[in-house]
Amino acid sequence: MSGQMSGPAGGQVRGLIRTALADADATVPQLMSTLRSLGATRVSRSVVERSLADDPACVAIEELGRIRWHLDGDLVAMERTDAVGGEGEDGTGVRVVDRDVSRAGLDALELRDWQADALAAWSATGRGVVEAVTGSGKTRLALAAVRLVVERGGGVLVLVPSLGLQDQWVRELASVVPRGRIGRLGGGRADDLDSNDVLVATPQSAAELPITPPHGPPGLLVADEAHRYGAATWGSALKPEFALRLALTATFEREDDGVLDVLAPYFGEVVHRYSYADAARDGTIAPFDLTLVGVPLTPVERERHDALDARVRRLTGSLIAGSGLPRDPRALISALSAIVADAQRTGRDGPQVRAAREYLSAVRERRTVAAGAARKSDVVAALAPALAARRTLVFTDTVEQAEGVVALLRRGGTAASVLHGGLEDRQRRSRLARFGRGELVALAAPRVLDEGVDLPDADVALALSAFRTRRHLIQRLGRVLRLKPDGRAAHLVLLHASGTLEDPARGGHHGFLAQVDGVARVRTDLDLTDLDLPGAPGTPGPTGGPPGGPLEPLIGRLAGFPDVGDGGR
Repeated sequence: MSGQMSGPAGGQVRGLIRTALADADATVPQLMSTLRSLGATRVSRSVVERSLADDPACVAIEELGRIRWHLDGDLVAMERTDAVGGEGEDGTGVRVVDRDVSRAGLDALELRDWQADALAAWSATGRGVVEAVTGSGKTRLALAAVRLVVERGGGVLVLVPSLGLQDQWVRELASVVPRGRIGRLGGGRADDLDSNDVLVATPQSAAELPITPPHGPPGLLVADEAHRYGAATWGSALKPEFALRLALTATFEREDDGVLDVLAPYFGEVVHRYSYADAARDGTIAPFDLTLVGVPLTPVERERHDALDARVRRLTGSLIAGSGLPRDPRALISALSAIVADAQRTGRDGPQVRAAREYLSAVRERRTVAAGAARKSDVVAALAPALAARRTLVFTDTVEQAEGVVALLRRGGTAASVLHGGLEDRQRRSRLARFGRGELVALAAPRVLDEGVDLPDADVALALSAFRTRRHLIQRLGRVLRLKPDGRAAHLVLLHASGTLEDPARGGHHGFLAQVDGVARVRTDLDLTDLDLPGAPGTPGPTGGPPGGPLEPLIGRLAGFPDVGDGGR
């Protein structure tokens, strides 16, 4: 891997020399000066002289006792004409492109209208962010951009947040990149752009190494799940040497200042947005039903939650009084987190730091009480039999909650397993493969399935955990929105603890719900606060509950029974 073109390969040195001589004849010292201006700062004179001697297109001309080098343009043209297969190299590392073959490869992508519009908007400047809902085809749009750059001789760096997505991108690129020169960086591989057209890299690996595109046409950097590169560590993978930059994301937002400080300065503005309403109108995502289920806290949970809620309100008043801290809860949490992080780094302490720590602790515990509400497990038990024939993703708040959910699903006849970051990579891949083959019907995970994982298609997203941002919920719904071969609908079931900040009545998920209201085929709001839940102690077992029970319509829909929702748009 080269940084500032240090130590380029022989073919690349030859290409640089030919580029320099294409403008005018030159002596070796003049060539050395030109090569340095082109970025090849560490190429030695002996390497240049050896490359000149070995290249038949470079002709030595003696004038007044001095040797000047001349590029034989006719010989270069002949080399290009003799290139085999329509797309190859002419011995300099410069591609000889058959435009008809290349255009056919691009046309084979069959871009949808929105993808073509987004590509055109990005192409206007060669920089920008495309924000499109998960499952609508952002990757295909990026493949088209990659094809356009590669066919013009530019190198491409694709950043992906996980090895699973690295595998997915390499597979997708195989049919797009001429001659299939695709390298990997990360996961035990250390390829580079000297010998590949496209390098698919994890940010951890890319951040540690200098990566530059080959000299010539501008290089392209594509960032998948781009919102994740706003942190300082991953942001180091955003290489300034790439003039063309494309960011892909479902939601261009973060909980910190990463968008403002890192992402926007590098990629520029959002050049195209593709919303749920757009995707539903165009039929690029599966039709979906949305059910919100409110469950009560137990008396013990309610007492604990309300005590924490009161403490948060008290601390909020004391923290913002005359301090200049923001009143907006999200902005306040961000500001207090920064105060605590600075205190940890500097060892500073004081009343404000202690109050900030107490506030953040109370907020976390209050959220934990709501996310882990015991009665959510009763709902899972009731739904388990209906989910036995539905490929389901269950999103939980903790590993323990995921394990409890799996136990309930198995008792209800659903083949389920847990997926979390504590598993070995081999175990995670095995369980994902079994899920893809249908040997597992459900996977439960604490946030590890949000993004960065190449998942097989699923029908149902069952979300038990509270969501810190709109982005989390959009990512989770997107996991089931890819079009199904038989046109069947997807289902998102969102559980929340009534009377907490999870509750839509108290503003829970308002940003997300504003996007999907009117887009979902059916939105159903179930309030189980004053009712006995199926599966709860003293009530019938998890077979759907009593006839006419509040969960019966949802159970019937998940089980595939026709209802009014299936006759919708």
